[in-house]
Amino acid sequence: MPRKAAWTVMVYLAGDNNLTTECLFALTEMKKALPGDKINVIAQFDPQDAHVPTHRYEINRNGPNTTIFDDIIDEAHFDPMTREVCFKKESENANAFLSSRVARREIIRQVLDEKQDLTLLAFEEERITDETDTGSPVTLYNFLSFCLQEYPAEHYLVVLSGHSGGTNSDYLLTDTSPRGSLTFNELKTVFKEIQKDLNGQKIDIIGMDNCLMSMAEVCYELRGAADFLVGCESFSPASGWPYKEILQRLKTDFVKSKKGKKKSIAENFARAIVEEYANYYSGYWMSGLSVSQSALDLRKVDELGELLNQLGAVLEKKLLDEYQPESKKRKSKKTSHPFSDALVLAHWEAQSYNGELFVDLRDLCSCLEARDLPNEVTKVCAEVKKFIETKFVLKSCFVGAAYQYSYGVSIYFPWSQVANSYWNLDFVKASMTSGWGSFLNSYTVVTRREPRDADKKSKLNSIQTAGLVQQIAESRMMTDRMMTDRMMTDRMMTDRMMTEGSSNPIHSMRNPPLVFFPTDCVKDHREVVAVQERFWSTPKASSEPSS
Repeated sequence: MPRKAAWTVMVYLAGDNNLTTECLFALTEMKKALPGDKINVIAQFDPQDAHVPTHRYEINRNGPNTTIFDDIIDEAHFDPMTREVCFKKESENANAFLSSRVARREIIRQVLDEKQDLTLLAFEEERITDETDTGSPVTLYNFLSFCLQEYPAEHYLVVLSGHSGGTNSDYLLTDTSPRGSLTFNELKTVFKEIQKDLNGQKIDIIGMDNCLMSMAEVCYELRGAADFLVGCESFSPASGWPYKEILQRLKTDFVKSKKGKKKSIAENFARAIVEEYANYYSGYWMSGLSVSQSALDLRKVDELGELLNQLGAVLEKKLLDEYQPESKKRKSKKTSHPFSDALVLAHWEAQSYNGELFVDLRDLCSCLEARDLPNEVTKVCAEVKKFIETKFVLKSCFVGAAYQYSYGVSIYFPWSQVANSYWNLDFVKASMTSGWGSFLNSYTVVTRREPRDADKKSKLNSIQTAGLVQQIAESRMMTDRMMTDRMMTDRMMTDRMMTEGSSNPIHSMRNPPLVFFPTDCVKDHREVVAVQERFWSTPKASSEPSS
């Protein structure tokens, strides 16, 4: 039985894309951290080069005075017997799953052979390659299961590093060869199996070293899988997490528990990751970089879901009440919709991400409270804000002007169309008839602008007013891939989140502030303010008349 360490850190580097260089840099930074013998740091890296196989690394296995390549413990290869890509050493549980998959495939093949149906026989194309698919749940499970068996510990941190797009489908841990990505259902299944392997124990922290994953819906998908999640609401720089600083902080402060400490080791380490991330990027604001990072308590996500559905229900009720006698109101061109107007303005003003598809939840509530809205709305908003501040968000930090109204957790809030893939999420399935999902359906229909010459007699008017326009929109809706063709390829700043010809991109707020006041997350926050004052202050006009 292997020695039990204080922590095992498992880093899954999905680098078979344009992040290959950054993933290799991350490995070298892990090595520089010198984690010591009480912390296991295990990584799996799939590079973009088709001639270089995926490798597993045990950081500093041969001591600190070696290269990162000396830390390689295994490499992937195609097994002609199982027809799968695997490593020389896998966990017992992974091998059991493999045997089950092979047996199922053989049964299916025998049935198809008997049918002699060429269409069915072509259902699966054999892949004879050493390439792993980072977007496969099998690849992820095999790595995590191997780490748990070979490197047991008191605490576990799993870091998923690569591309992601929040609730956008077809983008999580994208692999370009073979082309694939992980679904939320697959991710959830992997962590459920890992929990079984741990005899019911949960992973302490899931780290999302990627974009846009600090979302209420994502947290709801992972409820019960881990205690805490660390990620960002915004886009993330291609360089990702500062692994050296994070692992050094882990080694210094969180290997041994202090007696009388009320907060758990894992909870405080989750906070520390946020602090190290913010401080690592604190000086980059002068280049135009803005970042955010937060630590969330997944143990409280069910309560958050209930509050969100309460908020959605009251917003939908007030919105529909205002539009209820629609046929009568449309006869008068002077009809006003004060609640709808206030809601749209709050949506417009709130901190947003990913082309205004997501908004910061707390900031949205603050923007709603700033309007003259019914007490039912402001009451629920106050409850949501209090819950986020005191229970759900453990730590939230930002650097730069663009994301300064980030308070830790975002939610999907589109302007005109709800993506088909959104309805597959667990959180939304529970709120389709009453709650946030139902509200989004109503909001995107009710706030849609009337067609020109809507006063003309036509069946089109009845379609618009009855809300049947939603059915038309769904037939023209974007595919489940949705935003991937416009998603930032380098996780943020390498292409500055915009094309060169764009003078007013919407990646944050409609009209974001130009300056920012850092929180105490940033150690040199006073100096940052002073430098901004120096940069942006207007020179005093001379009192002497010009000659």
